Amino acid sequence: MHNTTEEKVFVYPNKEKAKRREKEKNFEEKVSHGTAEIPIALHKLTYPEGTDMIFYLHWHREMELLVVTEGSMELQVEEIVYRLKKGDCIFINSNMYHSAKSIGKVQCSFYAVVFSDEFLQTDVHSHYSKHYIRPVLKGKRIFTPVIQEDGDWQSKILGMLEEIHVLDHRLLLEHELMLKTRMYAIWELYFEHGKENDAINDDNSINLERIRPVLEYIEDNYAYEISLSDLAALIPMSEGQFCRVFRRTMSRTPMQYIMRYRILQSCHLLTETNEKIAEVANQSGFNNISYYNKVFLSIVGCTPKQYRNANF
Repeated sequence: MHNTTEEKVFVYPNKEKAKRREKEKNFEEKVSHGTAEIPIALHKLTYPEGTDMIFYLHWHREMELLVVTEGSMELQVEEIVYRLKKGDCIFINSNMYHSAKSIGKVQCSFYAVVFSDEFLQTDVHSHYSKHYIRPVLKGKRIFTPVIQEDGDWQSKILGMLEEIHVLDHRLLLEHELMLKTRMYAIWELYFEHGKENDAINDDNSINLERIRPVLEYIEDNYAYEISLSDLAALIPMSEGQFCRVFRRTMSRTPMQYIMRYRILQSCHLLTETNEKIAEVANQSGFNNISYYNKVFLSIVGCTPKQYRNANF
């Protein structure tokens, strides 16, 4: 899932901000998920017995419905790990980091319906988009992450996904009407049985704007030493108040956010350069390779060497 013909660009710290956004593409999966005519794709994949890592940490702008058809896997979405068995389906929202590995190294198969919100809406300013699409994309309404054949509405979703699964992935455009009707029905059931996320509110949006200078500073200076006092002074706030606001807004502490950002930036250096791992660690803000290896393993799910060997 990592083959790509698109050139990836790494930008070192303190370059102009216009290029900074290129860095987030480093971890964006480059597989084409549909076309401009029909922004939905169907991927059917099988990993043989003995496979450990199914796919490494990545993200994409599309949403994904993944259904296990053989074996079992551990799938991590952000910091949450889900154990999926045959027949289970998981919804992965847009822009969510995720990775997966097999359980017991048995043969594992799954299919994934990966689709852009554009497949469900043509006008982002419409009433439909405002009430039924944007709340999900923004995390204000949460879908049940894992569904199984143990409920009427869940079984209906799995049944409709199976109708999509049997299609030829190369000829989806010929089935556009069927895909539209099934995906709208699936979305309706997910939405109807979803729940409001009380953690996302207007105060959270205000706090995000308040800490935006901090996020930009981290993006520009992650390779260097960063202290809480440096970050708090950007707002300005006391260190205690800053830590509370940051954690409430980003769901992690400032230091956790920095470490995660450094690790994700190092992933690109591992696959796009011949730099030694110690040098990759140093350029990513780590002056201790043992600590870098430990943090990398905890976030990505493998060692830097394993990640490089699998993606180089």
